[in-house]
Amino acid sequence: MTAHRAAPRTTPARVVAMMNDLVRTAGKHGEMGVAAARTIGFRTAMLAETLSDPMSITHPEFVRMGAEKMEATAEAATAMAIGMAELQHAWMALFTGPVQVAVNVSMASLGTCRSPMDVLSIQQRWLEESVTASMDAGMHFVESAASLARAGLPAFHRRTRANARRLARVRRA
Repeated sequence: MTAHRAAPRTTPARVVAMMNDLVRTAGKHGEMGVAAARTIGFRTAMLAETLSDPMSITHPEFVRMGAEKMEATAEAATAMAIGMAELQHAWMALFTGPVQVAVNVSMASLGTCRSPMDVLSIQQRWLEESVTASMDAGMHFVESAASLARAGLPAFHRRTRANARRLARVRRA
């Protein structure tokens, strides 16, 4: 018999690590939402001031808004492109993983059968390894999706929180 490649096993620790990652990502999204709301409030007040003083539209903050969004979008798009490649790989593994196991088990083992019990043993092994491969592929897909969910986040999170802090200092001054 030829040796088959052992796939990483889906363990409770792996599931917990992935869930912790999702919780951290959700927390970052929440922080970013609060900071964005504060920033929008400050910038809306600045825009309202331009009604009484039209020259205040030249304030550097208004130029900064657009440039900052473009920079963050480019940075996030680059990070997410890498994450998309991994997600596509995981998507294909959902379909090919169990098939590879079936081919490996059947081709490597069926030729060595000497009795009906050998066939049953191979069938049992095929079923166990196919289910395990499917679970591992599913877990890999979920991990890749979680990774993609957080890939573009740092670019926006960092800028949004910095803006809220900076604009709060400007307002107090």
